[in-house]
Amino acid sequence: MTIFLRLIYIFKSPIAKKIILVLCFLFSFSFSFESFAQFSTILEGKMLPASSYEIIIEYQYQYLTFQPKRHLVTTNEKGEFNFIIPLKKSTWLLWKCKDKQGQIYLHVGDSLNMQVELGALPYGTKFSGLGAAENNFLQKWEIEFGNSSKNTLYPKKYKNSNEKNFKSEVEKLRKNQFKLLEETIGKKPLSDDFILAMEQRIAYENANHLAEYSVLHAFLNEQTPKILSDEYYSFFEETIIQSPSALNQPAYLRFLRNYLEFRYIKSHQETSLKAYSDLYYPLLFEITEKELLGSVQAHAQSILIIELAKQGNEKLYKKYYKKYLSIHKDDKSASVLKEFIENSQKMKIGKLAPNFSLPDATGATVKLSDFRGKIVYLFFGSLESDFIENYLKGFEYLNNQIKNQTENKSNQIVFLWIQTAKLSSTVSSNNKNLETRFKELNITSLTCYFSDTLGYNLNGLPSAFLIDKKGKLVYSDTKLPSDIGLLEDISYFLND
Repeated sequence: MTIFLRLIYIFKSPIAKKIILVLCFLFSFSFSFESFAQFSTILEGKMLPASSYEIIIEYQYQYLTFQPKRHLVTTNEKGEFNFIIPLKKSTWLLWKCKDKQGQIYLHVGDSLNMQVELGALPYGTKFSGLGAAENNFLQKWEIEFGNSSKNTLYPKKYKNSNEKNFKSEVEKLRKNQFKLLEETIGKKPLSDDFILAMEQRIAYENANHLAEYSVLHAFLNEQTPKILSDEYYSFFEETIIQSPSALNQPAYLRFLRNYLEFRYIKSHQETSLKAYSDLYYPLLFEITEKELLGSVQAHAQSILIIELAKQGNEKLYKKYYKKYLSIHKDDKSASVLKEFIENSQKMKIGKLAPNFSLPDATGATVKLSDFRGKIVYLFFGSLESDFIENYLKGFEYLNNQIKNQTENKSNQIVFLWIQTAKLSSTVSSNNKNLETRFKELNITSLTCYFSDTLGYNLNGLPSAFLIDKKGKLVYSDTKLPSDIGLLEDISYFLND
């Protein structure tokens, strides 16, 4: 009570009142600065040799739907650029200029400077300013573990390893990645949030390697996927399933989806129900309700609702969206899910597909409306993707099956491949080979580096759409060329 009375006396003092007002002002200014800093992350630098360049910058602004936000930044004649990115949280960013590309980690409020020597091998990028230590580490990481490094698992080790050897390869990779991180921490100070992000990335990316091995191994060897031994799947027991701090990590969200699939297969020992959404998805939702909690449960359910909306299963996604809102309306995933559903209504099945005019490989303009009266399979993807050979195999399978199953109707299906990234010189030098493959597979190649401007509400790449003879959307799900059900859909509409 004595302390309370003394505090009252202090607050009555005129001097104390002034001090309190100043403190309140400083606190208010500090709060305002924090809010402003959330939108003031600066990326600047210089491209060498000095010249004017175009830089494509891409970052994940909807972490749950994996919808990238792209910007085109033009340097001055000296190769200098300055770009303010409206970040609300730390994020991974991809940049590309001519034949050079890389990954950057940005904290909110960073002022990162990068000096890029184009043509230098392997990367030739120097970082300074806020966030430099983390990004110098990432450059070393890409050299050691990137897709073009000797340690990459896909596709060779996925294809040639049996389950025991593949598991050993993943464990070896995981240990080497943690070793590099620990050695760097011992030499240079890295931020706590970056260290946590890298630890989570290592854990969940390697868990995803193991979870996805069966399907990719079978696909690369042109076999049917099989359920592996219980011993193989022990890594699920060793990996933290409930990890709220990792919810902004794409690798963790993919892991959650892989975990749901694993629990479904373990419970039912078969995959035939996957073709029947009304039976398959209720089982997955039941798993989320029994085994996941809080925001992790909300995000896992959001992933499933998004899948149902993409498939056009309006009855089921509305049912589970209503149930989701009754529990998770205040979760941070709710606003992302709401925006996705509102946008998906613009791409509803049965509506006319948005028309476009794009240049083909010869420079001629191609319009979607040019193909009215034919079935159109519209595929968005980069020719620089590691999976391009898989996609081409899928197109080859579709062509062969359509020719065998439909007499004199193969000319009624059109394959359009929209390139979503500028080609590096390596890909460009092989472009004639790609053009020959495309011609053999009846694929028309179009170009649109900012494909999100076409009105198709893309949620990650690759994406695909099937359009009927009247120009209407048959589905807005991402069925890739090798996916089960696509051939049946095309055959149905060809014979309709």
